[in-house]
Amino acid sequence: MTRADKVLLVGILLASLVSGTALYSRFFLDPVGAQPIQAVVTVSGKAFRTIALQSGARSSFVVQGRQGASKVEVDGRRVRMQQAPCENGICLKQGWIEHPGQSVVCVPGEIVIRIEGAAPLDAVTR
Repeated sequence: MTRADKVLLVGILLASLVSGTALYSRFFLDPVGAQPIQAVVTVSGKAFRTIALQSGARSSFVVQGRQGASKVEVDGRRVRMQQAPCENGICLKQGWIEHPGQSVVCVPGEIVIRIEGAAPLDAVTR
């Protein structure tokens, strides 16, 4: 292995390290100055509660839907339906949501939990 080969190898390794770090920070870390994300809970189409989703915040509360009381749990930047009186429990199976545009819907109870905020770009077309 010549000196030029070693320089080329080090250059390729540095370029891959820099591009890997840039891609990781772009797609997996929260952008600095990002708009706040919030969860909006609606019952029968009317706003019931708005929750600011922040790291470290944990809480739960009861929502009275059409079929009875349901329990919503907030854990940091994610939210889920913890208990619901509906038969199928589909809203419970939806699990945690944490990204803008995601929602949990309990159709029999007429309860909707939706995450609102600035969504990352999914695609760009011209």
